[in-house]
Amino acid sequence: MTTLALLSAAFAASALPARAAEIVPDALAAVEAEVAGRCKSAIYGADFADSIDFNNDGLVDAIFNLGAVNCDGVPGGLCGNVGCPHEFYIRVAEGGYFLAATADLYGYTMKKRFGNMVLELKANAASCGRSDSEYCTMTIRVRNARFETISKK
Repeated sequence: MTTLALLSAAFAASALPARAAEIVPDALAAVEAEVAGRCKSAIYGADFADSIDFNNDGLVDAIFNLGAVNCDGVPGGLCGNVGCPHEFYIRVAEGGYFLAATADLYGYTMKKRFGNMVLELKANAASCGRSDSEYCTMTIRVRNARFETISKK
């Protein structure tokens, strides 16, 4: 599937569409500023930020799990009924990062398949076109800034 199909299933458009194309020098600072706009007091858990080359270009990218934020005394206070927001920032060779995708997820893992890293996303069943209560597991490969669905279960 192409990025558009994936976006319609699990990834939501960024709240600020212009932000998606904006290069930021520090992805962590950008996300913390976003959280500061939503929470008066924020405590970041250990699994808030992950630095990993998820698009296999040799540059370390960043994934942020907003579900790991204790917002105003509420653990997971930024989560909704279809998971917690995750933001995927891709590092560019010229310096800085851009927001490539945002998704409400129940979690993710990184796996190596055929020598390349892939994302295994745990999402709402609707992401797989189902209406049951089981999680949808999607395996996503990222090439450059394109998210491609390899499989859905």
